[in-house]
Amino acid sequence: MAGPGFLNFRLRRQAFATLVEGMLAEGEEVGRGTQARPLHILLEYVSVNPNGPLHVGHGRYAAYGNALDRILRFAGHRVTSEFYINDYGRQMEMFGRSVAARYGQSFGLDLPVPEEGYQGEYVKEFAARIRAEVGDQWVELLATQGLDDPDSDIVRFFRYRGCDLVLEQFRAELGGFRVTFDTWFSETPLHNEGRVQGTIDHLLDTGDAYVKDDAVWLRTSPYGDDKDRVLIRSNERPTYFAADIAYHQDKLSRGYDHLINIWGADHHGYIPRMKAAVEILAHDPSMLEVIIGQMVNLLEAGELRQMSTRSGEMVTLAELVEAIGVDAARFFLVMRSHDQTLDLDLDLARQQSQENPVYYVQYAHARIASILRNLPKGLEPAVINHPEVYVTPYERDLIKSLEEFGGLVLEAAHRRAPHRVAGYAQELAGVFHVFYKHCRVIGAEPAVAASRLALVLVAKRVLARCLDLLGVSAPESM
Repeated sequence: MAGPGFLNFRLRRQAFATLVEGMLAEGEEVGRGTQARPLHILLEYVSVNPNGPLHVGHGRYAAYGNALDRILRFAGHRVTSEFYINDYGRQMEMFGRSVAARYGQSFGLDLPVPEEGYQGEYVKEFAARIRAEVGDQWVELLATQGLDDPDSDIVRFFRYRGCDLVLEQFRAELGGFRVTFDTWFSETPLHNEGRVQGTIDHLLDTGDAYVKDDAVWLRTSPYGDDKDRVLIRSNERPTYFAADIAYHQDKLSRGYDHLINIWGADHHGYIPRMKAAVEILAHDPSMLEVIIGQMVNLLEAGELRQMSTRSGEMVTLAELVEAIGVDAARFFLVMRSHDQTLDLDLDLARQQSQENPVYYVQYAHARIASILRNLPKGLEPAVINHPEVYVTPYERDLIKSLEEFGGLVLEAAHRRAPHRVAGYAQELAGVFHVFYKHCRVIGAEPAVAASRLALVLVAKRVLARCLDLLGVSAPESM
């Protein structure tokens, strides 16, 4: 008993040795989680309209979603990742007309970009690529018919070809950003194959939808929405909500245990109606989980730059990667909680110093790799029962930090919080650097050296795994 009634517990040296032995035996799978009932999760993220480049905000959702995907899998769940292609509707029509106008202008036609169209330089680039493919094939029709008819062959061609080019760019940029999807799901077949109307007919048959004022409404108010929502307008055109319901009906038909959607901050008010719709379809209020991500402020010498797809004034994901690299971009975009606005400091991200968190973590991994490259012959990692093994506070602090990793992964998966892995990696790197300063591996007494080597090998594996879960490389030298 100490002081006013506290009990102090001290672990025996052997307890620390046992922990290291267990982690060393797990090999590269150290910290991997298991689930008594692993969920099959459909994780949908990014899903940006294919009418312009990916900007930094989209990059944050990509980095967050992909890190969450990796963490959920490592925690023991089955995950299918999906990109929903919003390639139908008025925005895509305006994009097609904008590309067609730029195409016509390149041949000298007086075709202004629609007032609500897309003005960025990237529209000219897509128009130039189409011109290189088809030559003057559409010039005569453009000169005689113009772009007023949204259902014309001209608008339809430029809409779909422009969309294809954007998606090619998306796949290339996201792939270079180490983000891949298991499936890419197009909205257009939902309309063209009658699946939107089929879903609405089903809801009418069950009484969950009704007709009022020449429109079709869904009864979302009994499920937490502030009012019922229109599915078919009085002009007989379906709403975006109707298409989203049909899409989620398709998701449910594929037999997943849980659906996770990652949406942008501007979709916050859309959550109640979408959750209500999925509850109506699945009869399970917990089936759909919606995660809202916040925006990114890009800072360079204190200056903020605005991001707008329509005007074309944006910082693209490609520009960010070119400025600071994939590793720094991925780490910085997930190092704060997704529900907080992120200030990304480009100057800090470029630094090769301890102040740069991704550099700090990577340097710890590279330092261990250097130790392993310079081992004297005959020294192998092994936890040896010896009175001097794992007796210093520096070794014990490192062991305790490493032992937290498995639980940390499970918590990050449960809380949908990749930033916890980023924070843990920084803390672990700091504990390792202190250990390295005070504890020699090479040159220590043989039993101590072998046991410390086992410890640093586990540390290397855990640091590498943390970086991998965030989509960041683990360099062997720096």
